[in-house]
Amino acid sequence: RGPAEVMRFFSRRNDVRLEAGVVVKRSQDPLALEREAAALVELRQAGLAVPKLLGKNEHALFLEYIPGPVYADLVEFLDWPQALELARWLAEHHRLTGQLKGDLNLHNFLWTGKRCVGLDFEDPPLPGELAVDFGRAAAFAATYYPALSEEKARCVQLLLGAFFHLGAEAEQIRAGYLQEVAAMHRRRRRPVGLGEAAAFFDSCLERVRLEQRGGAFDARSSP
Repeated sequence: RGPAEVMRFFSRRNDVRLEAGVVVKRSQDPLALEREAAALVELRQAGLAVPKLLGKNEHALFLEYIPGPVYADLVEFLDWPQALELARWLAEHHRLTGQLKGDLNLHNFLWTGKRCVGLDFEDPPLPGELAVDFGRAAAFAATYYPALSEEKARCVQLLLGAFFHLGAEAEQIRAGYLQEVAAMHRRRRRPVGLGEAAAFFDSCLERVRLEQRGGAFDARSSP
């Protein structure tokens, strides 16, 4: 194959490549692949924005390629439509499944220019309220390197504005956020301190509330 035909995608556990226009996800865990294949078919049939499953075998899934940046690469300059579409995707996923997304890493969501598309369903879904997933998403956004920066604060404010727009409660979002930060301490070599992360969230929340007190929250103009 020529170099233009193969592209590698970020994945800590799998080998994921674009080969001749098809995303090939190879894994050593056939049960995880089977679980993901079933989830993709079910969610797509229900109308959720996920890649089309083109085929599978014991060691790989073959998926539709959807071009666009992943949300992990957007956190420094996220805009309101992107934040709102991520919130709507999570809300629809929860409405359809009644559960949380198994892996909420923002590498697992991409932006097509018009909508958010969810990726990676090999982890089983988790029990919980929708606002917990909102908080988990905010935790990932806040802690990508460089963590807790002013750019990350603006991103989290945008996400909070979108979550509140869909009727979520601040305390439930905060609980989900702190839950994910605590989980990061078990996964990451250099995690953000829980107290520092909590203070960062509370500062972002206060900024959003100040905006709301001044009138309708407009995250697009949030500092």
